[in-house]
Amino acid sequence: MQVELHRHLDVSLRTETLLELAQARGLETQGTSLSNFRQKLILRKPLADLSSVLAQFTLFQKVLDRPEVLRRVAFEALEDCVREGTTHVEFRFSPGWVAEHSQLSFADILFGFEEGLKDGLKKYPVIRAGLICIASRDYGVDEADRTIEFFLKNKTRFIGLDLAGNETAYPCRIFENSFKKAIAENSKITIHAGEASGPENIWEAIELLGARRIGHGISSVRDPRLLEYLREKNICLEMCPTSNWLTQCVTSFEQHPLKKVLDQGVPVSINTDDPGIFGVTLPHEIETARTKMGLSEADVEKCTDFALQATFL
Repeated sequence: MQVELHRHLDVSLRTETLLELAQARGLETQGTSLSNFRQKLILRKPLADLSSVLAQFTLFQKVLDRPEVLRRVAFEALEDCVREGTTHVEFRFSPGWVAEHSQLSFADILFGFEEGLKDGLKKYPVIRAGLICIASRDYGVDEADRTIEFFLKNKTRFIGLDLAGNETAYPCRIFENSFKKAIAENSKITIHAGEASGPENIWEAIELLGARRIGHGISSVRDPRLLEYLREKNICLEMCPTSNWLTQCVTSFEQHPLKKVLDQGVPVSINTDDPGIFGVTLPHEIETARTKMGLSEADVEKCTDFALQATFL
């Protein structure tokens, strides 16, 4: 069994699909080979920081320009998970981020991704999957309000709500009012926090935004009281080893806090984050945790169990 809680659908395009779509739109030359494109696209060494990595995602935005493309992307992403041996997957996407270049309506974006997921689940009934709606920090409070309103109007079509983006410039506390109605309606909430900022942002995610899970949560290891709270309240950290290294949230795999946090009884899951640009699969991340981060087979099984207990599906 493999369970993935943190996988961004809008950055889960197959490299060959992204190249095909980019060439069709004149964003990449017709003579570009798949191998050369892959070499240029996939991040293989750390960039300066998280913001530098996020800037690499623009090409993905530009090709997600019509519902039928979103449908194809969602189907292929689900199929890839099946091929990896994943049995449960939560896909998340930001309607605001997809709409930035395409000008598609939020309704059309959800419809496209949803139809692709339905296609995949029909063909592959062995897997369970659902969609999480992301409010993007970088677009400000008003846009977050709009996204959360859209989420609440379509709550039966989503399994949860997220907040993602530049947490240093846009800490959790400025979105407290935005999340009040979602909390009041008992929404399942996971928040990107403690990836590029300190443990105080994780506290805010929990106390102000109603987080039941934390995306990444790397800096939690710096606050013993927080680790105790996460353990007591059974709040799962969705850690993404290769992503955390490439964004310089950790300086090396050996320094990644996953093992240390897990040993203290905190629920942790292993995830891919953005496989389309990091070039990873869930089995790859699990193997990285084993070979470079010191996890035993029992530790890996524990992470899978925690993910299964924490899933919003």
